[in-house]
Amino acid sequence: MGLLLDGFTHHTINSGAIEIGYSVGPDNGPTLLLLHGMSSRRDGFINVVGPLSKNHRIVTMDQRGHGYSSHTPGEYTRENQVRDVVFILENVCKEPSILWGHSMGGGNAASTVSENPELAIALVLEDSGMGGGASRRPGAASATGNIFSAHLKLIESGITAEEMASKLQELSPKQPEYFAPWKAECLLQMDTEIIRASVEGTRRGGGDPGEILSKIDCPVLFMQADPNAGGNNTDEYLAQIIPDRENFTVEKIIGAGHNINREHTDLLLPVVLPWLDKLQQN
Repeated sequence: MGLLLDGFTHHTINSGAIEIGYSVGPDNGPTLLLLHGMSSRRDGFINVVGPLSKNHRIVTMDQRGHGYSSHTPGEYTRENQVRDVVFILENVCKEPSILWGHSMGGGNAASTVSENPELAIALVLEDSGMGGGASRRPGAASATGNIFSAHLKLIESGITAEEMASKLQELSPKQPEYFAPWKAECLLQMDTEIIRASVEGTRRGGGDPGEILSKIDCPVLFMQADPNAGGNNTDEYLAQIIPDRENFTVEKIIGAGHNINREHTDLLLPVVLPWLDKLQQN
């Protein structure tokens, strides 16, 4: 079905280590780099790119092992992913940028900004997977983990994209019409090693979350999904890892599950758009 990014131009670039697929929107303001979560790809932010593009130049990339970027078996550490993000910032964005990361992409974005503060003017973390230990209540079932397990079974079943789309529609019946065939394409494009490592608990973290965040001095907005609706981060966990400083803002979006930007766009935009507008006014 192709990328769901009308008005964007689509490209690949060789970093010297891998081919990275990325897309660029109209030049309407400061650059905003979008980093998708596990099992998604660069057009995973389809519901928010329109409003964001009105006042920003959107760059969105396929992280390694996803979408149209290279598969690199055995090389999916946070360090490798951050190296790719830095390459895009330096060679595509070409200016200090706002980074927005969802889930896995949030962990990669935070580590990038922590290690390379000169490349960022602000950071948006959307129910981010920071690593470094359990973020949910002890014994609580992980909605994200359950869906990844189901996705892994679909990938390994060897069914066609059409058959997979039908199964995905059954798994997530309340999603928009485009979702099932799009998600089937995403799953068939990705390196299965990534999702298997997550399901089996062998995926390597990216260092201590509190230490990573403590090094970030630019404005940070952490949009917390509701743990009672499938969010990954409890209030108690965020209180442990997020510095008590003025540059950090935490907004808990009640009723929103883990993928806030796609499934709860109407709740997310009133939070993030004013925050981004304020950045431009300062």
